Amino acid sequence: MTIDGVSPSTVLRPESIEELAQTLASEKGAIVPLGAATQTCFGNPLRRADCAIDLTRLSRITEYNPADLTVHVEAGVPLEQLQHALLENNQFLPLDPWNGPRATVGGIAATNAQGPFRATGTIRDWIIGMKVVHVDGQISKAGGRVVKNVTGYDLQKLYTGSLGTLAVIVEVSLKLRAKFPRTATAIARPADESGAAALIASIRNSALQPISCEWTGPENEVLLRFGEHPRAVDWQLKNLPAADWRVLEDADEAAAWEKLRGRYGQLGPLVLRVIGLPATVHEIIKTYRPAAWIAHALNGIVLMQISDADEIPQIRGKYRAVIEKAPLEVRRKIGTFGLTDTEYDLMKKMKEAFDPEGRLNAGRHVDGERN
Repeated sequence: MTIDGVSPSTVLRPESIEELAQTLASEKGAIVPLGAATQTCFGNPLRRADCAIDLTRLSRITEYNPADLTVHVEAGVPLEQLQHALLENNQFLPLDPWNGPRATVGGIAATNAQGPFRATGTIRDWIIGMKVVHVDGQISKAGGRVVKNVTGYDLQKLYTGSLGTLAVIVEVSLKLRAKFPRTATAIARPADESGAAALIASIRNSALQPISCEWTGPENEVLLRFGEHPRAVDWQLKNLPAADWRVLEDADEAAAWEKLRGRYGQLGPLVLRVIGLPATVHEIIKTYRPAAWIAHALNGIVLMQISDADEIPQIRGKYRAVIEKAPLEVRRKIGTFGLTDTEYDLMKKMKEAFDPEGRLNAGRHVDGERN
C-alpha cells in the first residue's frame, strides 16, 4: 500500500473499537486511518506513515431506531450497506458522495464528502453524535444519540472534514429521513451559458424545491431532481420555468445520475472546488472559463477543471477554493485548503491540542498546508 509516495510498514485491521484503542495506545509512530480508501488523494500529501489502520472490519450497525429516525453505525460500514438496511423501513440517508456507495460512513465523515445531493446538505448536517479514539488510545464521545440533543460542545462538527488528523472516527450517530415516495429528474440544455444561468436564476427565485440542482459544462446541461409526495413532484414538474425539459424516472433517472458521477470521475487532472454564493455561480464560470465543470447551482459551489496550477492563487484572491483533485506534485507545492493566516494559526493550535506529536495522518490537513 502506497499513499502519496509513502508506504506504511504495517497494516492493522482491528475487529473492535477496544482493539483499535489498544493499538493506538501502544503505537508510537505515524498512524494513517483508512476506510475504503476512496479519498486518499484528497488533502495535502501524507508526510509519514508507520502504521495504517484499516477500519473496514468495524462494520456493524450498532443500533437502529426507525421510530426515532436515528441510526448508529461503526465507521467501516459502507454507505450501500447502510442504505440497504434502512430501506427495510422505507428510510434513507440523503447522501450521494462522488466516490460512490462503497465509501464508508467514517470516510465520508472524515472528508465531509459531497455529491449531487449537496442541496440537502452534507453528512455534517446529518450527524448527531460521534465516538472517536484519540492518538493516545482514549475513547471519547461527542454529541448525542437522539436528534434533540443540547448538551456539550458540537465536537462531532470539528471531527467532520478533519481527515482523521484530530482523532480516529469509529462510530457515527445519524438522523435519517423517510424515503421519497417518488423522485423525478428534469434535464434541459439551454443554447448557451447565459441561457443556463438565466434558467437557474429562475429556479432559484421560484417556489421549486429540488433535492439536486446541477449545472454541467461546457455542454450547459441543467439537471433538477425532485423528491417528495407524488402530487408534490407533479406540481413541481408542471411549474418548471420555460425550457425544453426531458423528464426521467426509475431506471432512466438512476442512469442519468450515474452518468453524472462518471463525468465527475473524468474531470481532471486538476480540479478546484470554488465556493461562492448561488448568485455568483455564473460569474465564477464566466470569469475563469474552466474547460469543464459541475456546479451545485443552488449552493454556490463550482467544481471546475483548470489547466494550470498558477491559476489557483488568482482564484483564491476572490473566492474560497479547495483543491478537489490534483497531481501529487501540485499538492506538494500548493496547500489544498487555502487557509488565511488567522485560520491557519487557529487550526494549527487545534491540531497541536489533539495530536501534539503530529502522528495522525501527518501532513494531510493544516500541518501540511504550509511548506
